[in-house]
Amino acid sequence: MKLSLPLLLLFFLPGLFLSGCSLSPYSERAIKPIWLQQNVHESWQQSHRYFIGFPEPSAFSVCHDLSCHSVSNTYFSAAEWQQIQSLFRADTDSAHEERKQIQQAVALMETLVGDKIGTRNDLAQNALRGSRIGQLDCIDEATNTSVYLRMMETQGLLQWHRAAPRTSRGIFIGRAPHNTATIVELSTGNRFAVDAWYFDNGEPPAIVPLSSWKQGWQPGTVEN
Repeated sequence: MKLSLPLLLLFFLPGLFLSGCSLSPYSERAIKPIWLQQNVHESWQQSHRYFIGFPEPSAFSVCHDLSCHSVSNTYFSAAEWQQIQSLFRADTDSAHEERKQIQQAVALMETLVGDKIGTRNDLAQNALRGSRIGQLDCIDEATNTSVYLRMMETQGLLQWHRAAPRTSRGIFIGRAPHNTATIVELSTGNRFAVDAWYFDNGEPPAIVPLSSWKQGWQPGTVEN
């Protein structure tokens, strides 16, 4: 996707600002979509689009069709949420093990949501089947994964981590801009990228140290 410099900045900077300082903890802040505003009319339309900032299993919003072009409100049934809960064990004895459970939960949530809103055939990265409909780019993936992580946290599924703001990389180190959801390991304070963009819908996201991700990590990268 070739973008002009102004559009590159619009793509990248919102994620940078979202990871900045705030007077209130992240858990108390509404999740907001990142929208690329290309004209006044589109700006007005986006500002009037409803997005559930404090998601719960019974009601939450997700982005799709590239850069939150579309927003859908959906839900998990009691049976579906039980499926998600069952991936987490009360006796999980390490943060490493919990990150594997988070990967499985995000994959399952993507699968369930994809069947409800028509994103089940979302391809890895920005591959398209001739239309943006049903496809997610990194802005969509970072937003939706943040929604899923927030629900995991508020519903008491996480013991070793907390959800953290989205962040971005790229433009200041000469690479294409890219966004990701993140988590923080409670015992160490280490932050991890939770990046679903590199994979088809319903596949487990990568969870890697944010420091590696910021330096351009992608699947196949050997971590030091």
